[in-house]
Amino acid sequence: MHNVIEDFIFKWNVEEITIKTLIDIGNKKLELWMKGKGKTIIIQPGLMSSVAEWEGLCEELSKSARVITYNRAGLGRSDKGSTPRNRKENARGLHDLIITLGVVSPIILGHSYGGLVLQQFAVDYSTIAGGYILVDSTSYDAYKLDEVEIEGEDGNSTAAWIEKCRFYSSLAEEDLQVEMADWIKELKKSLPSSTHLEVEEFMSNPSMYETLCEELEFDFLSSRVTNHYEFFPDTPTIVIGRDPEASITQMIKDEGLYKSEAEEIETIWQSLIRSQTKLNANTKYILAEGSGHSVHLDKPEFIKRAAASILNQKAE
Repeated sequence: MHNVIEDFIFKWNVEEITIKTLIDIGNKKLELWMKGKGKTIIIQPGLMSSVAEWEGLCEELSKSARVITYNRAGLGRSDKGSTPRNRKENARGLHDLIITLGVVSPIILGHSYGGLVLQQFAVDYSTIAGGYILVDSTSYDAYKLDEVEIEGEDGNSTAAWIEKCRFYSSLAEEDLQVEMADWIKELKKSLPSSTHLEVEEFMSNPSMYETLCEELEFDFLSSRVTNHYEFFPDTPTIVIGRDPEASITQMIKDEGLYKSEAEEIETIWQSLIRSQTKLNANTKYILAEGSGHSVHLDKPEFIKRAAASILNQKAE
């Protein structure tokens, strides 16, 4: 295995090509997308976000850096492994990936749930990263969002999503394609046709829903962490937050919420994002004007600006 990885790293270093592959990190294989040279940026997508969603932005970032994005364990073609999934296990997987590839002082970017994994990583492996970018990141206190009272049945509560994921994980791939058809159709609208088959396979993978069920139960229901920001390292950090007006509009349109419900949820979310700006003395905040939660698709220029800022800082 060692020689295979050495050959892969050599190829990655000398050729200006896009590499899609599986990398053995010791106890499982992870699916990766890689391109570029120079300083390394590693991207951890969100809860149900595939590598395919990030390829467009990664192509742009790879013009000035090495870029890696990957599907965490249990998603896409990545092995789930035998250990129940949660943010600490996902942080360990990120660490093992970095060590396996021999990457030094990477900039690590996490979106949504990927940002929660990044925050756990920063605490558990405080000397590894050279910079952090949190893109509308989930917080340790995200359970507070479930405290908002929604009229009628709240299909987006954590408990409701756990039940959905249990059901989805019991289905065959072909049944999941039918069940998730509308979601897949919406994703395809914002992604190039070359990724459409990959998106279909990603969204119809029963293993993903088994993984999500475990993550949701541990990270959003069971786990309550106090003083979670106390041990965040003093590493350059940028927090990117979504535009509250754009987010409220999306929740009303896409989730059928009343305006008052959407506003209450958004007030809590914005408060949690603002708490992240106090991670350390080196944290900067960027408002992604006009963007909802999917900043990488809605307004990727804000992520490019944040990456350039830390890259320039590291070059000084």
